[in-house]
Order: sequence, then structure tokens, then C-alpha cells
Amino acid sequence: MTEQFVIFDTEYTSWKGCMENGRAEWQKEEIVQIAAIKVDAKTLKVLEEFNVYVTPVINPILSDYFINLTGLTNELIEEQGVPFEQAYWQFKDFSAGLTCFAYDMDYGRISLADGEIMEKNLSFAGMEDKYPPRYSNIAEWFKKRYAENAVNAGKINSGGTAKLLGVSKELEQLGLDEHNALYDVYSLLAGIKYFKAKDLFSFFA
Repeated sequence: MTEQFVIFDTEYTSWKGCMENGRAEWQKEEIVQIAAIKVDAKTLKVLEEFNVYVTPVINPILSDYFINLTGLTNELIEEQGVPFEQAYWQFKDFSAGLTCFAYDMDYGRISLADGEIMEKNLSFAGMEDKYPPRYSNIAEWFKKRYAENAVNAGKINSGGTAKLLGVSKELEQLGLDEHNALYDVYSLLAGIKYFKAKDLFSFFA
């Protein structure tokens, strides 16, 4: 088994109704937060944490919908946000060539989950990376676990995973909630621990 892996998540610009009705042409998925944890594959202990806020350029003012959903504010991004280019290379350095698991419970398409969002943002920024991080969508692994354990998950999001499985108490010390990317990666790790990481890597072999 690989000794380490990364779980990562992004929050990106959104507006009321864009999930239900689709995005208008101008409503680009600009990343506002990238969070990740590096995990020991045997012990499932967190070895390192990564969290960076990103300044959107195409739509620099966050919508009220996004602010209410994520808790991220225009003031926070103005104070702590960095250009996407800087955030991307920092994340790539953090990932160190390890498998980077993200989560998209959209069963109707083949997806790299937030890896696709990263690729879109490279395009938005006019950037190219011939050797991007090794993205993988862990949602299909969770889907199998849910089926085996008769868990009615529907299309639960990453941040709702720990709550669905009744293991969210250990995340309270974060002082965050779902739809914050840092909370969401810890929620996924709590789910992996719940299922004891059974066949995590062989599933994707």
C-alpha cells in the first residue's frame, strides 16, 4: 500500500440557482479556497495540513449566496487571498506526487471531482502544467461502502459525510462546518476511518 495520500477540496464561486439551473456563461468556477491533508495510509493519521485562500479575478466580488454557504467573506479574501497561480504551485508542492483524492458524488459522469475544477482554473489563469497532481475521485469508493452497509447516502456532499455516518463530533474542534474546504477534507477522512479504509488503493488500481 502507498504510504501516504492526500485528501483535498476546493470552494469556488457560485450563485443562487446555479446548481439547480446551470451556470450562466459569466459564472465561472473560480477557486476561492484550496484545503488538503496529507494522511498516513496505515494509521490514517494526519501528517500535514494545507489551507489557502485564493483571490478570484473574473468575478472578484463573492455573492451573498456563496458567503452564506461557505462562511468565506470578501474581507477574508481581501486580507488573506493569494493569486491562483501561487496557490496552485503551493498545493502541487504539498501533494508531492501522491494520489490526491477529491469527492464528487455525481454518478452520471466520469469525473476527477475537484481535480477538474483545478484544471479549469489553470485555463482561466492562462497556465499550463504538463505534470499535474494525481487526481482521483474517491466518491465511487464511498458509493460502494454505502451500498455494502445499506447506508442511504443519495448524493451527499463531502462535508456531509461525517454527519451522515454519525462521526462528526471529532470535527467540532475545527470550529468550521461543511462547505468550508478544510472541514470537508476532515469529513472525508472521518468517513474513511469509519469504513477502515478497506481496499482504498486496490479499488483504484
